[in-house]
Amino acid sequence: MQTHLFLNKLLKKATGSFTAKIFFAQAVSVVILTLIFTGYFIHRERRAMTELLLNKGEMLSRQLAESCRIGVFAENSSLVEAPIDNAQEQKEVLSVRVFTRDGRLLSERRSPEADHPGKDAVPGTDTYHELFRTLLRTEAPVTLQNDTRMEFWTPILTVDVYLPEETLPFTDSPSPKSERVIGFAGITLDKGGLNATYRGLIFKGILVCGAFLALALGIAWFVARGLTRPLQLLKNQVNALGAGYEVETVPVETGDEIGSLTGAFNSMAQSLRLRDTENANLEAQLRQAQKMEAIGQLAGGVAHDFNNILCAIIGFGTLLEMGLDKEDPVRDHLKQILAAADRATRLTQSLLAFSRKQIINPRSSDLNDIVRDIEKMLNRLITEDIELRIDLPRKELRVLVDQGQIDQVLVNLVTNARDAMPNGGLLTVRTAESEPPAEMLIAQQSPCPGRCALLEVSDTGEGIDMGVRDRIFEPFFTTKEVGKGTGLGLSMVYGIVKQHGGHITAHSEPGQGATIRIYLPIVDNVPVTPVHVEEPLRPPTGNEMVLVVEDDHEVRALHHAILETFGYRVIDAVDGEDAVVQFIRHRDEIDLVIMDVVMPRKNGRQAYGEIVGLRPDIKVLFMSGYAEDIVQEKGITADGLNFIPKPAPPLDMLKKVREILDA
Repeated sequence: MQTHLFLNKLLKKATGSFTAKIFFAQAVSVVILTLIFTGYFIHRERRAMTELLLNKGEMLSRQLAESCRIGVFAENSSLVEAPIDNAQEQKEVLSVRVFTRDGRLLSERRSPEADHPGKDAVPGTDTYHELFRTLLRTEAPVTLQNDTRMEFWTPILTVDVYLPEETLPFTDSPSPKSERVIGFAGITLDKGGLNATYRGLIFKGILVCGAFLALALGIAWFVARGLTRPLQLLKNQVNALGAGYEVETVPVETGDEIGSLTGAFNSMAQSLRLRDTENANLEAQLRQAQKMEAIGQLAGGVAHDFNNILCAIIGFGTLLEMGLDKEDPVRDHLKQILAAADRATRLTQSLLAFSRKQIINPRSSDLNDIVRDIEKMLNRLITEDIELRIDLPRKELRVLVDQGQIDQVLVNLVTNARDAMPNGGLLTVRTAESEPPAEMLIAQQSPCPGRCALLEVSDTGEGIDMGVRDRIFEPFFTTKEVGKGTGLGLSMVYGIVKQHGGHITAHSEPGQGATIRIYLPIVDNVPVTPVHVEEPLRPPTGNEMVLVVEDDHEVRALHHAILETFGYRVIDAVDGEDAVVQFIRHRDEIDLVIMDVVMPRKNGRQAYGEIVGLRPDIKVLFMSGYAEDIVQEKGITADGLNFIPKPAPPLDMLKKVREILDA
């Protein structure tokens, strides 16, 4: 039982692989065929050798019977000596005997090997009486044999004697008139040589069989490996694919089903490699988008606090400037303060542009016309050793954009290109119709399902390092020296392009210049919106009562001071709930409510709802330093309510107040 289980276990292990199964099947077939062929060959050779020995014994027996006829007839032993000696000379002959008809031994020769212990003893005379009777009856030779010897007995016949009349042709069946058998001749042959030859044949057959089996099994293993090698390679690659490793292309070595399977696997592996590459690109794009979105949210939040601070600086600085004489030396210092505050305001607007939270005013424009209109300004931005080349197609490229913001994009890109070419070079601004870029199509995020307008700005400057290229659109990231750049130029470009539903890419190598490509959706059948330019109005004074609702103390004090300076009566409220309380107290006196949008306890929209419920005809002006998407979420601009962003110059705020009151 244990042996049976061991053999089953060994067989299962030996045939565990497909190669082993094929080899095992071939090996079993080869072994069976080899054993059958070897057995048949040995059997046929033994049979041939046995028949050869039988034929020799029968021939020697017949010759002895013929040669001993006269001696037996005369019963003279000397006459049979010579034939017996001739027969005895054969190496296989163990004994030669001649008997008379009545069973008397006439003569005998025995070789020394006849009495060898390994040979069967020669039977005595009495043993052959039954044999002699058979020979007398049949008059035909008889062969006897055992494992070690063969005995051939042939009757010794006389010459037939016939009567003359019986020899006539018409005699049907002549018969002898006397006994024909006069004696018996026997020869015993040794089968030792036959057995030794047979054993040698078996040994040689085993050697030949073993050599043939070794060769055949080697060929079978080679064939099995050759047949299953593609499958083995395929299996290894499938395992590697399942484990997440890099998969190599499996060579297609055959044109059969295995070759077709290998080709299909290679196609699948190639598709998976492309998919992994696409997934990696998408993942990188997602991480970049998430990073930019996080920075944008941070920028939008910080902008609110900056705006409140700048609002107070600009407002109080403007009030001081209004109260100073034109010749006052302090006026120059104040102008520097206001100029710095104005630059800070533009930085804040850049942050909001990057975060894509500025409200744009798009209209249908030809991108070529936008470039032509700003070409003179671009020439003034660059130095004399830089050549500006404008490449515009004849075909109109109509896009839905805020022209002022596209102008800002071009100014920022050209300024960066100028700074990248301190020793001069070539600056090219080109527009063209283009297909969406490949990365947009792979990510299936293309904002241009059909055609795109391409705006390309390229230079021959120093180029951008690979380690820097992925960060060029981040706010405050710059490769310029301290004091020569804010790091907001390209971030503003990025935000403006994204807000217009476009896509921007940067291509650069160190020493090979840089190329910025911007893709904008092409629009058709969009009516051109005329631009109305209003003449600036002088800020008039007033004496109406205004409720100022602001949670920031400095901004609230500023608005109070500005309005009082120009004749208005002012009531303050610190939040939305306080605004409702103050409005209830002075319901019939208040002419205008100036209200912040985002405040604690009650926001501006909630307080506005309660105030309008108390007095539907009340006029309200909303202000906010938050990004304009927050203002949109509160429903201020969507409902057409009056709104002005912070920081607003005092004159702008006064104009807006007078405009609302006079409406």
